[in-house]
Amino acid sequence: MKKKKEVKNDSNNRVWEIDMLRGILVVFLIIFHTIYDLEFLYNIPIGYTTGFIYISGRIVATSFILVSGISTVFSRNSFKRGIIVFFTAMIITLGTYIFDKDFFVIFGILHLLSICMMVSPLLKKLSPLWLFIISILLASTYFVIPYINVTHNLFFMFGIHNGEFSSSDYYPILPWAWAFVLGIALGKIMYKEKKSIFKFSVRENPLNYLGRHSLWIYVFHQPVILLLLTVIMGRTP
Repeated sequence: MKKKKEVKNDSNNRVWEIDMLRGILVVFLIIFHTIYDLEFLYNIPIGYTTGFIYISGRIVATSFILVSGISTVFSRNSFKRGIIVFFTAMIITLGTYIFDKDFFVIFGILHLLSICMMVSPLLKKLSPLWLFIISILLASTYFVIPYINVTHNLFFMFGIHNGEFSSSDYYPILPWAWAFVLGIALGKIMYKEKKSIFKFSVRENPLNYLGRHSLWIYVFHQPVILLLLTVIMGRTP
């Protein structure tokens, strides 16, 4: 009798709580981007840039960057992954430019994460204390950059630009890289053994699935949202 070939389940080797948290954030990301499309493409005044929705969106984005930093601790080749994410981000830039030349993604959250991932091999060599210090220094630039006046946009990726600059999704290295660096520090402290910090596990579920495939969901969710809104609203944006 032939032995059945054992199928390896890669999800068994993953830290389930990281995948689940990332999956939850992906769900919120889809919700916020739907609200964004309704307000800026269909002119429905929901209040995306003010109040509770704005603050919640920032919390979700910060958490997404933070979790990405934690996840990098588990990566064997974060530089290679960073290159993949960078080219994916550039595809999004090209696609949004074709869709709307006046308001496309120049340096969004994926651009930020790709740069952070490529630098992470160096960051992972530092102690958590130094990473905390660097994170604080990066975060503090939030209070400095608004007072830097320039006539060009050469340093847009560092948050330095003039009044003519615009990007429909904008997360410059300064100050947003602080969350990624903090994530690496927390990852080194909480996941020294590279395994779940909980004594129990959960069964495979939709949230974990979304978390494991967050990159591709991020790439394709917006076209799907726009297609659904076109059907629901009965017109294109």
